[in-house]
Amino acid sequence: MIRIINDSIKIETKFFIEKCEKIAADLEMDGDITIKLSDIDESRKLNLEYRKKDYPTDVLSFPINEKFPDSYYIGDILICYPIAEEQAVENNIPVKKEIFTLICHGILHLAGYDHETDSGEMLNIQEKIIKKYYHE
Repeated sequence: MIRIINDSIKIETKFFIEKCEKIAADLEMDGDITIKLSDIDESRKLNLEYRKKDYPTDVLSFPINEKFPDSYYIGDILICYPIAEEQAVENNIPVKKEIFTLICHGILHLAGYDHETDSGEMLNIQEKIIKKYYHE
């Protein structure tokens, strides 16, 4: 199950949940994922706490991988909405597509991919997922 936590930002929650469930199934990920849209302060705080980098970032992934009696919890993804908006403008794409891209990125990290150590595999898979599932 995919869950999106969003206090004040208007997004197409149903669209993102449906697409994320398909992506997780493609990656053979069976379990729960929570996606939270955040602000700059929360992104900076968590990036400093978990990555020792004192600046906000567009997406953070937190693998949990914990089995519960009735479910399996894969992990959490944090999307910094103001940075997503800024990147969408810079790349001349809709904010919806940028959020989708960041969520894909986060899911791939939860699946064990790491673009900082692989030879481009994660980002290639990310592009394939975007082409397959993002249609406007």
